[in-house]
Amino acid sequence: MSKAKNAFAVRCHEIGDKEKNLYRYAESYFGKDNTFFVINSDPKKIKVPEGFNHIIFHHDVILSKDNLFWPRDCGWRCGDYCYYAMHNALSGYDFFWLAEPDVKICCDNPATFFSEFEKQKEDFLATFLGVASSKLFFYPTAKVLEAEPMSCLFPVTRLRTDKVSKLYEIRQKVSTRFIKRELMPRDYPNDEIFVATVSRRIGLSHAALDKLSSFDFSLFRSDKFSFFLKEDVKDVKGRFLIHPMLDEKEYIRKKVNNFRNVLQDSRELQTWTQSQLKKTSDKKIKEQLREKFIGEFKEFLRKID
Repeated sequence: MSKAKNAFAVRCHEIGDKEKNLYRYAESYFGKDNTFFVINSDPKKIKVPEGFNHIIFHHDVILSKDNLFWPRDCGWRCGDYCYYAMHNALSGYDFFWLAEPDVKICCDNPATFFSEFEKQKEDFLATFLGVASSKLFFYPTAKVLEAEPMSCLFPVTRLRTDKVSKLYEIRQKVSTRFIKRELMPRDYPNDEIFVATVSRRIGLSHAALDKLSSFDFSLFRSDKFSFFLKEDVKDVKGRFLIHPMLDEKEYIRKKVNNFRNVLQDSRELQTWTQSQLKKTSDKKIKEQLREKFIGEFKEFLRKID
């Protein structure tokens, strides 16, 4: 039996060091001609450096807004669109791999990780694949899929190429009511819910990638409060997959966003602060109170090591 032919794509919206590093890492296993960037962006707004294969798609390029719904957060929410773009742009492959650039495979030799899947013939592989928890943020969106909700994590997945068109067909059918504005954008299924649920519904063979691997996935996360600074995990030894691994700028941005969300969700603090300021009619005193509150908060942060 001949060896299956694989294409590997780094899913991204920009091309920096982490994107290039994962590309080169995968390229050393899959080969120069079989490694790609797949980018959901306006082709006029992105420049790909010389020497990198790439597929750039958008709602008017390769795919179309006429038959697919494009929510504002499509680049984050709809990773499966990358598979549809690859299927349109590439031919001659048995499987497509898709990975996010904030994944770190802790092994110098990529064959140690990827070769473990050469004998696996399942149509769809993804980490933590199984029945979806009702607590998941996107769980309610599964109601348009007419099947028991399934889920997975999408940072590293593999899909058999001859199954992509069926998923694409169903994604277009689901899109119809959203394009017509019969349903709200917030109810549009994300990639993890959609592919996991529909693949099972239509009888695709599937398996949890982490269960097939000898690597440790305990540092492979998806919740909004769990992420790793690149500097902190650069010396991790052993067979680990880490996600998400962020550079300093992105790490700080996510921490600040989380901090802002915690403050906004702190109803008691919000209510008390608003009531104290509203009760103060004197504008000068109110401004002094604001400054004092800010000072106290800075002192609170200063004491935290």
